[in-house]
Amino acid sequence: MRLKAGEYAPLFDVVDIYGRRLSLAAFYGRKVLISFNRAAVCPLCNLRTWHLINRYEEYQRRGMSIIAFFESSPNHAHHYLDRLRAPYPIIADLDRTIYDLYGMESSLFGAVYARLFRGGAYREAARQHVGGNIIENVLKMDGKFSRLPADFLVGPDLRIRLAYYGKDAGDFLLFAAVDTFAAGG
Repeated sequence: MRLKAGEYAPLFDVVDIYGRRLSLAAFYGRKVLISFNRAAVCPLCNLRTWHLINRYEEYQRRGMSIIAFFESSPNHAHHYLDRLRAPYPIIADLDRTIYDLYGMESSLFGAVYARLFRGGAYREAARQHVGGNIIENVLKMDGKFSRLPADFLVGPDLRIRLAYYGKDAGDFLLFAAVDTFAAGG
C-alpha cells in the first residue's frame, strides 16, 4: 500500500553494503531523501545515483541526507555501485523487506515503457559508464525486472513530506522538488 505525505516514515534498522549499521531513527532532526531503485544493474538507477552523488555536497550543506536502496544482493550492488563511490549509505535489499514496508510497486508495462521511451537516459548512462549494458540489464537483473523506483522526502520529524512512486523504470522525483526540499521548502 502506498505511503502518503503526513504519515511517519516506516522505521528501519539495516546494514549498508559496507557493513555499517543504519537506523532511520538516527536521522531524527535531519531532512532525508530515501531513494528506492531497481536492481543495481539498472542503468537508469545508476544514472540517477550518479546525479545524486554530484548534488550530494550541496544537499549535505543544506542539512539533507540521502539513503539509497537497491533491490539486489550485496555482491551485485558492489559490482555495479562501488565505482560510483557514493558518499551516502547504499542498502542492498534483495529480500524486499524495506521495499514492502514502503509499498514499492512493480509494473511490467512500466519496465518495458522505459526501455522503449527513455533511450536518451540509457545513452547517457552508457556515456557515464554506469549500470549494466542492455544485455546485462536483462540477464543480470537479480531483483524484479518489473520493479519501479520511488523517492520519499522525509522531514526532520520523520514524517513523509512527499511520497513519489515512479510510473516507469526511469521515472524518479524531479531534482527541482529535491532541491526545493533540501533548501528548506
